[in-house]
Amino acid sequence: MRAAFKAGMLLAAAAAVIAAGCAANPEPAPATPTPTATAPVPDLIAITPVTPPIATTAPATPTLAPAETPLPPAPPPIDASAVQCAPADAAPAPGVANVAQQLGYALAPTFLPQGFTLAGVSGAGSASVTQIYQQTGAATRSVIIAYPVEFSPDGASGPLGWQRPDDALDELRLGDQAAYVMRGGWSDASIIAGPGLDPKDAEWDYDKSLALFFSCATDGGDRIALAIQALPGPVDWISVSEIVDIAHSLRHTSR
Repeated sequence: MRAAFKAGMLLAAAAAVIAAGCAANPEPAPATPTPTATAPVPDLIAITPVTPPIATTAPATPTLAPAETPLPPAPPPIDASAVQCAPADAAPAPGVANVAQQLGYALAPTFLPQGFTLAGVSGAGSASVTQIYQQTGAATRSVIIAYPVEFSPDGASGPLGWQRPDDALDELRLGDQAAYVMRGGWSDASIIAGPGLDPKDAEWDYDKSLALFFSCATDGGDRIALAIQALPGPVDWISVSEIVDIAHSLRHTSR
């Protein structure tokens, strides 16, 4: 019994020691966070994903938005030298000599395309004349020189008052003057109908002829207005440059 009592005392003492140890080392309470200063939140920066390198190429030419189509520029001068009707150094052909007697003067070319000769003169007794030079072959081609003539670049200046298309006329410089190249003319059907034709029904035939309107200065200081016209069309057998050459070759004969 004494041993049992002693063992109980030892268990009690051990329990007391464990209880004391637990009291001496109590379970720690949860730590109270110490307040700290709050750091400012940085601004967010967008991060661009890294992409594989791209092979270097020449910069593409930027494509410009289409602009309004400008009016076509005036054609460059075909010949910048003035047209001078120098005195003739030879007797003119009989038909031209007759013009000089009737009109007081006459003009005749010293250059014409190959095969062209004077075929006739009309209006020698009037205020203006028409000299017709022709080449006869499979088809008859004519170069007509008319003077003096009146011409205006105004599209509605003709005797019929119809509005000529703007693209039928080009301006070029011949020395100090503005000369005009006209492509085509009113169709034969329109001319036959005459003034009674409604202007909106008048048709321009671009292939009808090719004409140069200009003036020629004489040694006496006079300027004679002329027209050199090639027909019939389509006029692909003579160029504007050749017509200008005819203009430069004109020679003046006085009565």
